Amino acid sequence: MAKSSSSNDAVDPAHHGPGGADAPSGSLGNVNLGSVGAVSRGRKSRRVVPLRDHLDALYRDTIAVSEAARRWFDGPGRLWREELPPGPRLAASMEALGVTTRLLAVMNWLLRPDHNGEVTVLGPIDCPELPPLPADHPLLATDGGPIALASRKVLARAHQLAALNGETP
Repeated sequence: MAKSSSSNDAVDPAHHGPGGADAPSGSLGNVNLGSVGAVSRGRKSRRVVPLRDHLDALYRDTIAVSEAARRWFDGPGRLWREELPPGPRLAASMEALGVTTRLLAVMNWLLRPDHNGEVTVLGPIDCPELPPLPADHPLLATDGGPIALASRKVLARAHQLAALNGETP
């Protein structure tokens, strides 16, 4: 007489699925391996960040900081710098160049061809992170100060994303 199939057999991995009759039954069976973390299968656990959303947000923020920098440094910032003594004028001009360099480096990194589509790994960014601006930097007392700080934050975010995802999956 043939054994009749019960409704439990349909979900019991001991009777169906890749493990067959030798697989453990219940919540530890093969049916649940998809929900178990990689560590349980002997692989190195890796923190996975949804890259596309982070790259898109970083792109939008980089564009916003770039537009603010252009408006300020080409307008009121230029007029303000012209009134400064040589030392502070040089410091403000160098930071304005630094802002441009950081933003261009982040944009260049974001637009790399291997970052298109479904991104799985990010390479390093080729622009070093800098120490904070000195508290007495002349730019910090102006509307250009927040722009300079924002450019440093954008660069730091790019470095953080690259570091979190720099290894091959």
